[in-house]
Amino acid sequence: MSTNNLNEDPEGTIPVNQAVQLAANWRVYLATSEQAFVAQSFLIPIINFQNILQYNPDADGVRAYIGLDDPTDPTTAQLLLVPVSGGQDIVSLPHGNGGKHGGAGSVSSNVYDFTSVCPPMCAAPGSPLSE
Repeated sequence: MSTNNLNEDPEGTIPVNQAVQLAANWRVYLATSEQAFVAQSFLIPIINFQNILQYNPDADGVRAYIGLDDPTDPTTAQLLLVPVSGGQDIVSLPHGNGGKHGGAGSVSSNVYDFTSVCPPMCAAPGSPLSE
């Protein structure tokens, strides 16, 4: 488990503004592309879940958004994980004392993504869910 102090964003987070752009790219792709989305699964590092639980003990769920690094390329898909409390996305940590993703006065991100999409990062042959 991460030993981050309150001046750092939890391991596995990405900046909120980057998450907003990734999700917007996904919506652009859906609206403009005639390509099929071929993602079969996402590999999610366990540190994402550990830090979501550590930094959001009162959350009642996690919302997953699909995002794209490149709005025209479905192979750049990412899964963005955001803790939810009372139906609201909690994209910033409550201490809000600025982490590694922003400067002085910025808030710490609470959006997690170190995910990998399949393809190309697929399960090993033999997984009953991938056959």
